[in-house]
Amino acid sequence: MAELPEDVKRAKHVLSLDPSHELTQIAEKLVADTPELMAMWQALESRRHPDDQDWVWAFLRQAADACNLPPYHYKSAADRRDLSNEITDLACRLARALRVNGLDAHLVQNEGKLFSGFFFYEDFGDSNRASIDTGGTSKLEVSVLVERIAERAQKKIADEPIPGKAGPNAHAIRFIRIIAARNKRWYGKPLNAVTATAANAIFGTTYQESDIHNLLNR
Repeated sequence: MAELPEDVKRAKHVLSLDPSHELTQIAEKLVADTPELMAMWQALESRRHPDDQDWVWAFLRQAADACNLPPYHYKSAADRRDLSNEITDLACRLARALRVNGLDAHLVQNEGKLFSGFFFYEDFGDSNRASIDTGGTSKLEVSVLVERIAERAQKKIADEPIPGKAGPNAHAIRFIRIIAARNKRWYGKPLNAVTATAANAIFGTTYQESDIHNLLNR
């Protein structure tokens, strides 16, 4: 009779003892004694490297990450462009306003006994500023930081989201593409049946192996 692999049972037991664990919720959906899920875990076990003791945890982690992407991943291409433009515009306006009005300042990191963390250099007294200067502490202009934050956001919005239309199954489709790509890296194949089973268990969809194949080859 088919059953869950022993490594999966052990992971399930560990998580049952810690309901607050970050992987408990995903495990409740993916680790169950159903024919589909038992077949999924057996398929993964049959392909794991003999020395890989964390294969169950790795799959749970990837599944958890793949179904909890940042909101911008689920926006349409047009909405992502609008978001990127909005962030860039706001950053440019803020940086310029700080500079032209003499409101720019420098962030410094201090690890002293009295002051530990990030502070504005200009808000320290003369003696503390002199000490910071003598110590060679790096300073970062707030206006430059704002511009770099916008540049980082712009790059992430442009480079990270998996292709897919915004719609009712947007979360499931992106999950499928991420998990299939992960399976291909680890096992050399997208494992369409495994991917379909995981997506159905998490999102309540009814994908078949052929659906995954068609989706990945659009």
